Amino acid sequence: MNNVSKNIYLTLLVIGIIFSLIGVFGVFNPLMFSIYLIEILAIFFFMNGVKNLVKGIQLIKNPNVHWSLFILLSILEIIAALSLLITPFSSQIFIIIYIGFIMLLKGIFVVFNSLFHKNIFPGLSSVTFSNGLIDILFGILLIVVPFISQQFIFLCVAWYILFSGINLVMMSFSIKKNIL
Repeated sequence: MNNVSKNIYLTLLVIGIIFSLIGVFGVFNPLMFSIYLIEILAIFFFMNGVKNLVKGIQLIKNPNVHWSLFILLSILEIIAALSLLITPFSSQIFIIIYIGFIMLLKGIFVVFNSLFHKNIFPGLSSVTFSNGLIDILFGILLIVVPFISQQFIFLCVAWYILFSGINLVMMSFSIKKNIL
C-alpha cells in the first residue's frame, strides 16, 4: 500500500465527510447556516485551495496533467477565502459571484481534464467528471442567483457543499478500490 495514495484517500475521505456534514447542516437549518455563511465559505474555499495546491504539487512530474492550472486554481480559492475573512460584509454579493466564476472555471477545467486524460486514472474519471459537472452547475447558479433572490443563495451553497462532500467520499473509495 502506497503511503501517498493512502494519505490522499484519507484526506479526501475526511474532507468529504466534513463537507457533507456542513451541507446537511445548511440544508436542514438554513437560518443558522445563513448567519455563518461567510465563515463557512471561507473555510470551504480555503480547504479546497489547499487540496488543489497539494494535488498540483503532486502532479508536477506527470506530463499528462496540467498541474499549473491546479496551482492557479488553488491560489484563486485561497485568495477568495482570505478576502471573505478580511472583508466579510462589504462585498458579500460580489464575493459570491466571484466564487461562482471560480467554480465555473474549475468545473470546465475538471471536465475537460477528465475527458482528455482518462488513461491516467481510469477508475477515477467518472467521479472526477461528476465533480466537474457539480462545479459547473453550482457555479452558474451562484452567478445567476444573487440577481434573482438572495434568500436562495444559502440553500444553493448548502446543497453544493453537500454534493461536493458526497463526491469526495465517493472519490476516496474509488481511489481505495483502484489504487490501493
